[in-house]
Amino acid sequence: MLRARIRALFRLVFFPARADRELDDELRFHVTEEARTYVERGKSEADAMAAARRALGNVARVKEETRGVWVSTRLEQFMQDLRFGVRILTKSPAVSVTAIVLIALVIGGNTTVFSIAHGILRKPTPGIRADDLTTVSWVTADGGPQTANSYRAYLYFLEHSATLRPLAATDFQRLTLTQDNGSFAVRATLVSPNYFETLRAHLVKGRALNEDDARRDSSGVVVIGYHLWQNTFHGAEDVIGKSVRLNGQPAIVVGVAEPHFRGAWLAELADVWVPLAPEPTALQSSHPSDAVVMIGRRTPGTSLAEAQAELTALWTQLQRADPAMSQKLKVRLVAYSATAGGDSAVAAYGDRMLAIFSIVTLLTIAIVCANVANLLIARAVVRQRELALRQSLGASRFRVVRGLLAEGLVLSAVAWCAACLFAWWISRVVIRFISTPSREPLSLPDLTPDWTVVGYALALALLCTFAVTLGPALYTRRQQLLPFLKLGEQGVVPGRSKVSRALVVLQLAFSVLLLTSAGLAYRSASYTDGFNLGFDTGKLLLATVNTAGSAHDAAGDDLLLETLRARLQRLPGVEGISYVRGIRPSSWVTFPVRTERSPEPVLAAQNIVGAGYFDAARVAFSAGHDFDALNTAGRRTVIITKDLADALWPNEMAVGKIVSAGDPAHPLRAEVVGVVGNAYFGGRGAATHPRYIFFSNHEQPRPPAETTFLVRHGASEEAVARAVAKALREADPRVAIASLRSFDDQLAGEIAPLWMLTTLLMFFAGGSVLIAAIGQYAVVAFEGRRRTREFGLRIALGATPEQLIAAVLGEGFRWTAAGLALGFALSIAVASLLTRALFGVTPTDPLTYVTVFALLSGASLAACYLPARRAARTDPVIALRTE
Repeated sequence: MLRARIRALFRLVFFPARADRELDDELRFHVTEEARTYVERGKSEADAMAAARRALGNVARVKEETRGVWVSTRLEQFMQDLRFGVRILTKSPAVSVTAIVLIALVIGGNTTVFSIAHGILRKPTPGIRADDLTTVSWVTADGGPQTANSYRAYLYFLEHSATLRPLAATDFQRLTLTQDNGSFAVRATLVSPNYFETLRAHLVKGRALNEDDARRDSSGVVVIGYHLWQNTFHGAEDVIGKSVRLNGQPAIVVGVAEPHFRGAWLAELADVWVPLAPEPTALQSSHPSDAVVMIGRRTPGTSLAEAQAELTALWTQLQRADPAMSQKLKVRLVAYSATAGGDSAVAAYGDRMLAIFSIVTLLTIAIVCANVANLLIARAVVRQRELALRQSLGASRFRVVRGLLAEGLVLSAVAWCAACLFAWWISRVVIRFISTPSREPLSLPDLTPDWTVVGYALALALLCTFAVTLGPALYTRRQQLLPFLKLGEQGVVPGRSKVSRALVVLQLAFSVLLLTSAGLAYRSASYTDGFNLGFDTGKLLLATVNTAGSAHDAAGDDLLLETLRARLQRLPGVEGISYVRGIRPSSWVTFPVRTERSPEPVLAAQNIVGAGYFDAARVAFSAGHDFDALNTAGRRTVIITKDLADALWPNEMAVGKIVSAGDPAHPLRAEVVGVVGNAYFGGRGAATHPRYIFFSNHEQPRPPAETTFLVRHGASEEAVARAVAKALREADPRVAIASLRSFDDQLAGEIAPLWMLTTLLMFFAGGSVLIAAIGQYAVVAFEGRRRTREFGLRIALGATPEQLIAAVLGEGFRWTAAGLALGFALSIAVASLLTRALFGVTPTDPLTYVTVFALLSGASLAACYLPARRAARTDPVIALRTE
């Protein structure tokens, strides 16, 4: 039956002439059968045919009524409406292009953001089959992400779970890869033997890891990345079975991953994969980290809810059996994506992020559609006599509304096509923008729009069609025909649109909010970019090395670092040299510092530095001396900044005093031997005060890890960088160079995300100003069309054009003032919540608000001036012709 209906619909749509012939044949057959009945009753054939035709009635009317219920007729009428809509839109090209651009911008912008969010929050990294993959994460009672002691949980789940099979675990670290031509720092992922099986990631050469590889007595094995094979091993065909040294330990290459695979997570970017074993192995010198990340594949037919219920029960059992397991955490399963790993915020807040995005999308669409609706209503005012005439000639109100719907559909269809092209282009630009020349391209998921994104854009287009058509349709259904038929071409019914005015005020308020937020962010970013750290960052090279491949303990690492420092000190052009354990802001750990007389702690950032650190940074001592200026054998010493000294001992000499740092139960007591000037050693951050405490690497050595040398130089940066790299390789080829960069480049990298967000915010703020100006223009033009006769009458009574312009501008500016006042209140409320995110600027920064008010006032003046000028040129003879 369904197939027959489809065939019939196909014939009606694509073969209308054949359908008409079939209808004629059916009517003739009906008349013939009816005549046969009359002949059987005794009538002649002529009388029977006449009676049958009379019984059927008007053949043309029957055919018209029959065609009226055909789907093809409705489609034909709708196509007629579309063609008529195109003709109407071409008659007002300025309004049509403006409406299309506005709709295309809102659909394209939201589609682009949705495409990126969909790609990052929902898509896998390249080289993974994501169907049925599930990430195991941990959340607190309020749903926040948290790290758990999950390795024991992984072993328990692996043994008892029936819904997640296989289930893999991963951990992350850096290793030093040693070759004949030197050592290199590589990203390593410690993985359970079933890792590649779980992800269904393929290898281009060799085999994946297995259970035997994870045994303690097995020889070290490693799977290397495709890019490492090409760049380091030059694509050698005999790489399988080749021996390499990782952290000084031998390992055999057993496999090469496919080209695009860099791991399961967006930030993983693994170069090598080594076995994660429950006991130490050749490549794993200690027990695995408790905080592993778990990912599993649901068994066929198992839903996410069923797997969640099973793991919740297993977690409860483990908590009861092992009191050491956290009793406050809950296990949470989420569908796998490139960012939903472990304690990732995406795992806990991904749905909320999408919900917030949806709300913002609806708000932006509502504002833009309100503006477009105002434009179409303004055009409907001009066409009101035409629409009234069409209804008086027999067109139903539904047919008129359907025509307006077709016009909106044409607008949205063109805008949808433009938006899809815009989203496709922007997604490719974003990928190139994220990937920087200083590093390899990120292992990003595919961000190009797919059919889901195209469907999303289509849904937005249909929503926009309904929204922009609703206003003109309601206006048309409400109008009375007779007044418009009596009026002339310029006649309009008087009245004011309070809703349109309210929308103008509201969108101006939102524009103030966006502009002030963008202005405060820009001022904050500019202040941060030019912020004086308290020491000279120019001519300062940062060389980050990993010593794990050469040193084997803390004492050996200390000796190696001093040897490297002495070697670099002798290089031509080097004016100062030292090292610090961590140079990035995240490396400066903040902990409480106390004195004997003041138990109240003062928070300070701490780090471990080598000899000559303050000389290399060019920060002078205000009291005391450096670590190497005095024999400190048998006691622990520290150096602090002046701000910290003033906070701990106001108006007292800090040198010689004792401080207690860290956990009060096990404090780290040390003597202050020096006080240096205030400086932000950790880089540009949100710290209110430059409070730092430094420990000497000699007194508090650490196991081999990444360390950054500060090289103060007076020569060319490129020449010094080449000399430093050469000297490090000659001093010890096993020392891996992780990066070589200037301090200014690092500072620029730290602030780059802030500038990206600020630029994006300013882009949206600028768009909001444009949209608000267009919306205000549409409303003022709409009001001007309504008041045509009023303007003509005022001119006829002696009003000058300047008086009319001033009146229209004054009325429009009253709306602007209301919007600015409301926006100012909203901005103050929102900015006060973001006080901690601002740096060097207050939420009530006068310059920002004056600039915003001036910009919006100018835009409002321009939007109102054009309709005011048109009103001043009203011809009173034409305007009053119908009076």
